[in-house]
This record gives sequence, C-alpha cells and structure tokens, in this order.
Amino acid sequence: MEIAILPRFIIRKIVHDDASQIHVNVLISSFFIILVLLLLHSNFNYLASIPNFCISQNVFHLPCPGCGITRSLFSTSRGDVFLAWQYNPAGLVFFLFLLAQIPMRLVAITHGDLSKIISKISRIGSLFVILSLVLVWILRIVY
Repeated sequence: MEIAILPRFIIRKIVHDDASQIHVNVLISSFFIILVLLLLHSNFNYLASIPNFCISQNVFHLPCPGCGITRSLFSTSRGDVFLAWQYNPAGLVFFLFLLAQIPMRLVAITHGDLSKIISKISRIGSLFVILSLVLVWILRIVY
C-alpha cells in the first residue's frame, strides 16, 4: 500500500535511478497528502458537514472498512485524536504511517544500501494499516 500518486513519466524526469524512483514518489506523495490535510484543517467544519456518500452504508446499511477515514485523517491533522478515534481508529494508524514514510524514504534515497530494508518496513506498515482497517470494520459490523 505504498501511496505513489505521481505518474511515472514525471518521476523519471526528476530521478533517473530506477531504484530511487519509488522512494521519491512515495516521499513526495506522503508529504503532499499531509500538507493538504494540514492546509485544509481550518475548513474541517465545512468538510464534516458534507453528507456521507458511502455506497456500502447507504445501500446495504453496513459500513465499509474506510468509512470515516477521511474525517479521521483531518481530525488527526488538527491534533484531535479523540475525534479521529471516533470517526475511524484506523485513521490514526494510517496518519502515522504517512508521517513515517517521510523520514524512511529520505533515508532510502540518501543511503541506497538501506533501500530494500526501507521497502520491507513499509510493506509491514502497509499490512498493519490494512489489518487495522479490517479489524475496525469487523468490530463495527459485530457491535
């Protein structure tokens, strides 16, 4: 679950080394997402008033694993951990995962010999985020 939002043709113009391209993309993407969350946190009240448009919840009356994740991320970026937990506890894990990507990818770029280790740590973190989403989803369905 490495979030890399820049197209490859753009990354290839920035970095020519194939091994570093994914690290640069994940670094820029994580930084961009956190920056957007921080810049938009002043509009959180407006964002919180947007109606829920989850198809799973509206059609089947069951929450999907990602229900509340966006509001949780915005709450976390505002420092409101309690509210973030109420929206979706996995959002806290996801936000920490995004934050961790920045120093990890900087290390991977500057110390190429650690690239594979950083990728492995990132995959483990991704699994942890996915497991937390699934666990929250199961608990919401059961309770």
